[in-house]
Amino acid sequence: MEIFDIHHHLGSLTGGSLQEEAGWQDRDYSNRVRIMQANGVTMSAILAATGYIQADGIKDTMRSNDTVAAYRKRDPKRFPVACGTVEPLHGARSLGELERMKHELHLEGVVWHNRFQGVAIDHQLMRPLLKKVSELGLVPIVHTNAESNMEAVWRLERLALEFPELTFVSLDALTTNVNSQLVLDLAKRTPNILFDTAHVRSSSYVRQFVETVGSHRLVFGSLFYSHPASYEHSATLAEVKAAKISDDDMANILSRNAKKLFKLG
Repeated sequence: MEIFDIHHHLGSLTGGSLQEEAGWQDRDYSNRVRIMQANGVTMSAILAATGYIQADGIKDTMRSNDTVAAYRKRDPKRFPVACGTVEPLHGARSLGELERMKHELHLEGVVWHNRFQGVAIDHQLMRPLLKKVSELGLVPIVHTNAESNMEAVWRLERLALEFPELTFVSLDALTTNVNSQLVLDLAKRTPNILFDTAHVRSSSYVRQFVETVGSHRLVFGSLFYSHPASYEHSATLAEVKAAKISDDDMANILSRNAKKLFKLG
């Protein structure tokens, strides 16, 4: 069965700059592909890491987005989707970078990890960025990790209600049992949010989500960093595969929903 992993970061979780290391991209690619093959993952979305050094401000953001675009070019079949980032605290400069991401780099989406970016998900500085995202037809991907109140999933609900024309992807919303149950209620009120499977704690929850909300609202995401490797064998994928759901629902979660979101046919 085809597997599309929507949650692969390019960069270091520790915040260091991989670009300073000679040959880092070759090593990253080799390790990433090795682990994808070991887990049976067909393709992945490459997301910019948001914990990067910003000594030069928006120039560093632009370099990060350039790197994501270049990485996708080396293997577009395996990495058909690349998503950059912009900083809310860069203000209007980020609007121009969104234009560049769309028209020059041909990126498909923009990812935010707000606890690393200085403002909450529903901060006012996010509004003009989302308006531009809507205008450009980019996919907004937002981390909603329960460990940070800045990334509380109810904050994303506010934006989803305010921007009903956008389809948001919520990453990391299943971080805790409490947050996972909150997601089941929130999802009923916000049909324009898809949730990824990162941190899912049991196959029974996958089944509960499908029965309560529907398989069309869940996308497979493993949360992968290759430097250092987040895992060798994905526990998240094992839980999804073990869920007692139909083959059709399984196909929705593992690939169809993500391909539809990014218009991959």
